[in-house]
Amino acid sequence: MIRKHHILRITLIVILLLGNVANSIGSDKPALMEKTIIAIKNCMAGSPAPWPNEWKTEYIDTIRKAIEPYQDSPEYAKRLEILRNGFRPYWEELKKSNDRPLFEVHCAQIRWYTENIMTTEFPGEEEKKKLKNQYEDLWNYAAGSLLI
Repeated sequence: MIRKHHILRITLIVILLLGNVANSIGSDKPALMEKTIIAIKNCMAGSPAPWPNEWKTEYIDTIRKAIEPYQDSPEYAKRLEILRNGFRPYWEELKKSNDRPLFEVHCAQIRWYTENIMTTEFPGEEEKKKLKNQYEDLWNYAAGSLLI
């Protein structure tokens, strides 16, 4: 009887631990999104736009709304990393003015940019190998042309 009690107790502990692990994995995605949003906010603060605070909040919310539907997409973390890394050069080149219609264009552009990052299919291993071979062929051709 004691043995059955221990087995039930161990089983219950394992089930609880597995539930906690599953919850921590599932809760990781919102944390990744917030990490991305914070990085974008920091970038925006480094090169501020002459926008009122409401516009800045609207711009960030546009990005957040473009990310949220894709939290279950393959390679979600990689997609957010691409967004984080690509935002700084995008933001630095953005023409920022206090013109509302231009601001709305910027919101549409960042929504399009973000949605495309979140939905684009990454190349598979075979495609990567093919691209690498094409690159090597071009490199060899260029190097051979220089030697002539």
